[in-house]
Amino acid sequence: MKKAVKPKLMSESDFQKAILNAFKDDDNIKMFRRNVGAARTVQSNGKKGFIRFAEAGQSDLWGWIVQYMCPFCNRKCEGTHFEIELKSADGKLTPAQEDWLVMVAESNGIALVLRPIESDPVGLRQRVCTLLERRLCPKCYEQSKMVN
Repeated sequence: MKKAVKPKLMSESDFQKAILNAFKDDDNIKMFRRNVGAARTVQSNGKKGFIRFAEAGQSDLWGWIVQYMCPFCNRKCEGTHFEIELKSADGKLTPAQEDWLVMVAESNGIALVLRPIESDPVGLRQRVCTLLERRLCPKCYEQSKMVN
């Protein structure tokens, strides 16, 4: 009896490359990779230093949607910021990452956590677009906050 072979999921690095590649020619979605981390340095005079890249918790990908239609009022809107945190199938968000995504969402930005699934770039692009298109215009967003 043969054992079932579990399909191998994309690595986070390959997943990131696939997403960036899927949107590289999109005139309406501008997406960029962000390096978050730190490094120790040594200057030519021997003095040691420390450089931080971005803020702890910031997402792997960020960008903006140039134009979108509000799904409630069908109003055409200009630009909105988004942050996408990429995680492996079983990866967990750090508290700093959770805080960052909450701050983005509470500021009327789009905050997403994406995990790799077996998919071709077309399917991946469609999946991300579906998540990004659930965007409320500022007026509908403010009204929804008053209801809740």
